[in-house]
Amino acid sequence: MKKKLQPILRVSSVGQWNKQTSVQDQLRQIKEYAEREGHEVAEPISIQISGKLMTMDKSQLSVALVNCKEKNMELAVSRLDRLSRSQIALLQLKEASDNSGVDCHVCSLGRTIKNISHIEFSMMALLADNERRTIQSRVARSMQTKTWNRAIGETLDPQTLRIEGLKKRQRLAEEWAASVGLKEEIQNAGRNLKRPTYENVCAWLNGKGKLTRRGHQWTPSPLRLQAIRLGWNFKELVAS
Repeated sequence: MKKKLQPILRVSSVGQWNKQTSVQDQLRQIKEYAEREGHEVAEPISIQISGKLMTMDKSQLSVALVNCKEKNMELAVSRLDRLSRSQIALLQLKEASDNSGVDCHVCSLGRTIKNISHIEFSMMALLADNERRTIQSRVARSMQTKTWNRAIGETLDPQTLRIEGLKKRQRLAEEWAASVGLKEEIQNAGRNLKRPTYENVCAWLNGKGKLTRRGHQWTPSPLRLQAIRLGWNFKELVAS
């Protein structure tokens, strides 16, 4: 039976995102799978998650599942670890897929999540999570080596390192907000709500399936802090 697939493309670093090589490889694998199985491929969703967030952002996954259900589509990923290397996130996906009725095609396996038993899927999620921990350990050792080498050749200025850390967190926050269309959705709320207060905009975002970066529902305090962190003027944003 011919189906329309919504590709999910994910990279784990800004470098991979800029090069686009990983994204292209994932899309090529999904298209080859779709052609082999006689399916149609929709416009892909590209996601960049880096740093400690080695899992796919929950709000993006939630929105993708809602869109697929509304448009009678199914998700497609090149490999399971391209969707997430977090055991918890993968098990949540399995449950969300079962509850929503939206299946997810794992092209490298030639199978869908619904066709994988909970026991087998749990083992696959465990292996992916173990790989994530191995990568984190390797990166940590690499960073220690770089820090040691750098310390030998030059002084590590705490103020400079603090500023670099703040800039990195700011960049990651901006990339996340852009990937989930947060600003556009807040502006959309402002155009449709009679009183676009923090409370009402939070209710609007939650109703649209937009979750915070940590995967929680919006409340006024996190929304206010997020706007400040991103340098947004909330009143101007909802009035635009």
